Amino acid sequence: MKRNLLIGTAAATVILGGAAVVGASDDNNIKDNQAFTAEQAIQTVFEKVEGFVQEVDLSFEEDENYYAVQIESSVNEYEFNIDATTGKIVGQEIENTVEEEKQEVAGQKRSFDDSNYSIESANVTSLEEYDTIIDQVNAEDLSFHLVTDNPGNRIMFLVDEEGKKHFKTIFVKHDNLLKIIDVNDHGQVFNGNL
Repeated sequence: MKRNLLIGTAAATVILGGAAVVGASDDNNIKDNQAFTAEQAIQTVFEKVEGFVQEVDLSFEEDENYYAVQIESSVNEYEFNIDATTGKIVGQEIENTVEEEKQEVAGQKRSFDDSNYSIESANVTSLEEYDTIIDQVNAEDLSFHLVTDNPGNRIMFLVDEEGKKHFKTIFVKHDNLLKIIDVNDHGQVFNGNL
């Protein structure tokens, strides 16, 4: 019999990690000596990779109990299985999200200065960082081209009619942090929280 306990977010995991195990220990399938917490499972994973915790599952099976920890970085998605008794990594999967995105949109991209960006201009007026970008740079004759938009960050180029990049913006969503870089002068225009 398999039973899963989902722990919603990283914050809940850190705060409630030990409580999740204790609260779930009423189930007859859990060993009484289980002492490894969800927080410790996340720390074990962070010793191997960096990224954002997407999900933590505590799985109970007849012969093993383990935490399934999903981490997303700007390049890969990881899933680690951490033994809930010993804290050892008993399995892992890695998925390269950047390569998959490149393959999906290969026909819709073009290369410029050894990096790709969407040919299509993006409608960005509703994005959180839009007003700050407009306040910091003269974007009158430039269009916004989305490079990446994932749960962790959004990267765009401001490009002129000839396809020449003028600015690069990096918005780190979890921190509400925006960086604007002038790619021609290689200088930072803005670096701050919204």
